[in-house]
Amino acid sequence: MKRRNFLKISSIVFAASLASGCVANCSHTKETETTETVLQDVPKQEIKSDPQPEPEKVTEAPAPKQEAKATEASFTTPKPDPKPKEEAKAEPKKEEPKPAPKKEEPKAEPKKEEPKPAPKKEEPKKEEVADEEYTRSVAQMAAGQSVDVATFNKDKEAVLALINELNSVMKEQNYKEWLNYLDEESKTYWSNKSNLKKAQKRLPVKGLTLATLEDYFKYIFIPSRQGNEMDEIRYETESSVKAVQIRKDEKGNYAGDTVYYYLRKTNGIWKLHLPQM
Repeated sequence: MKRRNFLKISSIVFAASLASGCVANCSHTKETETTETVLQDVPKQEIKSDPQPEPEKVTEAPAPKQEAKATEASFTTPKPDPKPKEEAKAEPKKEEPKPAPKKEEPKAEPKKEEPKPAPKKEEPKKEEVADEEYTRSVAQMAAGQSVDVATFNKDKEAVLALINELNSVMKEQNYKEWLNYLDEESKTYWSNKSNLKKAQKRLPVKGLTLATLEDYFKYIFIPSRQGNEMDEIRYETESSVKAVQIRKDEKGNYAGDTVYYYLRKTNGIWKLHLPQM
C-alpha cells in the first residue's frame, strides 16, 4: 500500500512538474528515472503508520498557450540603411550642336514683264485656201472648158512631181534625160536653126551661139528656171497648164504669178512644152 501511495505521489509530482514548464532541456526525464530507481531500491517492509487520507487529485492546469511568434524572415520590416545609398550622379547632358543659321536667300527680283507677242493672224482654213487656189487656177481657162476640183488636185500633183524630177535633170545637166520630158512639138520647133537664131538675139549674155537644141537646154532653159520652186498651176485649157510661182505683197496677200513652165497632157501624160517665138 505504501508503495502504491508513493507511486501516486510521484506521478502527481511529475504531472505538476510538467505543468510548471520543467519540460525544457529534458531534465524531467532524468528526475523521473532517478525517482523510479530509488523506489525500486527501497526494501519491501511493512511500515505501519496511520492511514492517511488520499491526497486530492490535482487537476492539471492547461499549459499556457504560447503565442506564435512571427519569424523575422517573413514579417520583420526591413530596417532602412543607416547611410542612404549615394544617388547615381546624373551624367552631364551633352550639348546638342546648334543648327547653323539659315542663310538668307536672296530675294527674287521681280519678274520683268515680257512683252506680249503680237496676236497671230488667223490663217485661213485649208478648205478656204483650196477654194481660192482652185478659183485662181481655172480663172483663165478658154471659154466653154472646165475641170472639177478632183481633176484639179490630180493634175496639180502630177505636174509638181514632174517639175521636181526636172530639177534633178537640170542640176546634172543631163540633156538626153531632159529630151524624155519634152513633147514632140517642142523638139521639132527648137531643132530648127532659124528659130534658134531668133532666140540667140534675145539672150542677156552676148556672144553665145545657139546651134542645137542642146545649146538651148544649157544656155536658156537651165539658167531661167533652176532654183525656183513652183506653187500652183494655171489652166489654159483642159489639157494645157502653166506652172507658176506666186507673188505676195507686204501684207502677205496674193499679188500675181511668175510663169516658169508650160505643160501639155498627151494621152493622159503631162509633157514639158517649150513656148514658141
